[in-house]
Amino acid sequence: MIATDLADPRSTAVAPARFTLDGDDALERHLAETCARVVSGIRGLIPPRMLEAVLLGGGYGRGEGGVLRGPAGDRPYNDLEFCIALRGNRHLNEARYHRRLDVLGEILTHLADAEIEFKIISLAELATQPVSMFSYDLLVGHRLWSDSSGALAACAAHRSAANIPAEEATRLLMNRGSGLLLARGELAREPFTLAAADFVRRNLAKVQLACGDAVLTASGRYDWSCRERHRRLEQLAAGESSPWLEAVLRHHVTGVAFKLHPTTGGLSRAASGRISRPPAPTPSPPSTCAPRPRGSGTLR
Repeated sequence: MIATDLADPRSTAVAPARFTLDGDDALERHLAETCARVVSGIRGLIPPRMLEAVLLGGGYGRGEGGVLRGPAGDRPYNDLEFCIALRGNRHLNEARYHRRLDVLGEILTHLADAEIEFKIISLAELATQPVSMFSYDLLVGHRLWSDSSGALAACAAHRSAANIPAEEATRLLMNRGSGLLLARGELAREPFTLAAADFVRRNLAKVQLACGDAVLTASGRYDWSCRERHRRLEQLAAGESSPWLEAVLRHHVTGVAFKLHPTTGGLSRAASGRISRPPAPTPSPPSTCAPRPRGSGTLR
């Protein structure tokens, strides 16, 4: 039930060892074994002197990965997103290792029953850059291997949501808007397949989540946990009588529910069109959600 899914994560702490909130034991073992294969493969491709850390980000790294229910048991739904921190120049490392990691990802994707993605990063470079939603989510919510150097300590500023600039809300909405454009193309294409319906539903759910997340980011209330973000959005809505914010809240709860417990098969073309249809004009956002002054809470 949604009420259980959205329980305050601060009062019902998730064990750090888990990849999901409530996936069955078989799924948890499968994800742990997949990560062990991935890390072993990375270590086989990259010399120890180059490798600083391997971080699993995304929902599974934060313990809120999607659980796809089925008659044969639970399965993963989201991609497994690994960030590989290497010493030296990031661009040279990408040129040197990108193709090898792509091949490794293609091989392991079939075993993982989920897409394996790799991103090469430089912790030294990250430490000097402005905080972003991506860097905050990664540094606060991840599973870590191979950090013998303690290089993550230099990125401590990225662990505070207060340092995320309000412009990141715009970046998020632009990103999700591009997904809507792709979904619109699928809605117009014939035939409208089950895969296309699933693609459309997934991108609609991302937008439903992103609208509330953008409000929280712009008002300095963002958090790494989607459940905690929803709780904070509820607090905003309780303090403001606003049809606009109530609509954002309704969509957000649907987006969180889909993120934690996605479904496949998608929706019909007509149902997808109803969800994506623009709403009637509504009042301006409430004053408590006004963006922070430019530069507030950012690193300089």
